[in-house]
Amino acid sequence: MSEISLKQLRCFVAVYTERSFTRAAKRLGLAQSPVSQAVAALESQLGVVLFERGHRDVTPTAAAEALYPEAVEIRRRAEGLQHLAATAADGAGERMLRIGSVSSAFTSSLPALLRSPPLAPYTVDVVDGGNADLVRAVDEGDLDVALLRDLSSDSDRHAVAFRERLCVAIATGDALASHEIVTADDLRDTPLVLFDRERAPLAFDLTAGTLLRSGAPLRIASRVSSEQAMLGLVSAGLGVALVPESLAVDPWHGVVFRELEGAEHSYPLAVRVTAGDPLGLLEPLCAVLRAWATEHALAA
Repeated sequence: MSEISLKQLRCFVAVYTERSFTRAAKRLGLAQSPVSQAVAALESQLGVVLFERGHRDVTPTAAAEALYPEAVEIRRRAEGLQHLAATAADGAGERMLRIGSVSSAFTSSLPALLRSPPLAPYTVDVVDGGNADLVRAVDEGDLDVALLRDLSSDSDRHAVAFRERLCVAIATGDALASHEIVTADDLRDTPLVLFDRERAPLAFDLTAGTLLRSGAPLRIASRVSSEQAMLGLVSAGLGVALVPESLAVDPWHGVVFRELEGAEHSYPLAVRVTAGDPLGLLEPLCAVLRAWATEHALAA
């Protein structure tokens, strides 16, 4: 049997995740033909059918279900070899740890996490992204750890570190800035700066639900992809925003943060790791984040 290549495994993982050769090719930046050929060659080498082909989508077979976690792990280990060789050549002993994070953690809890003892043995590479992209990157072995705004039941690889409340971000010159506590009714005729739902569905749904339950309509001024963009538009006076209280730990120019009446500790920050938590980081990282949230009186 000829050797199985990393390219074949990369194409297989993409097709398995996307359930489509067309979408997999688009995500990989390839034409569909090379992706189809790579998977077909892999099937021939293994002597099994990996996907039942439909008109548009594909369905993984039992063989594909068994192969998928192994393919992800092989890719993860292979990608670590380059860094391992480079650090050995430089006389360094650190291991590379690839972390992805939602934008709200970058200026709040992530810096504390990066300075924490569990990460001391590692050289860390950090990227930002939306929830869905980060989950997929961890599950496919492109990231080792991700910080998410997500509730999941994958107990062996995903845990909520803490839950916090939403508060109201208001421009300093806005009349609402004089309120100590803001009600949903106060926001009835106020333009809102919201997350795009595709990037942050939980944030969008919590914001929309808070207002709609009170009978207040949604007046959307702008949709953004990060809290930094959101607060920039708030400071410019384009509207107000509901944001996690952790963003209020440090001051933002031109923005004040006010308590939202009736807000509950419903907005999670979670940690997701690769299957089986091979680095043993899930609980240690959650403990660091919980301690940080407790220190800043954020967690319930």
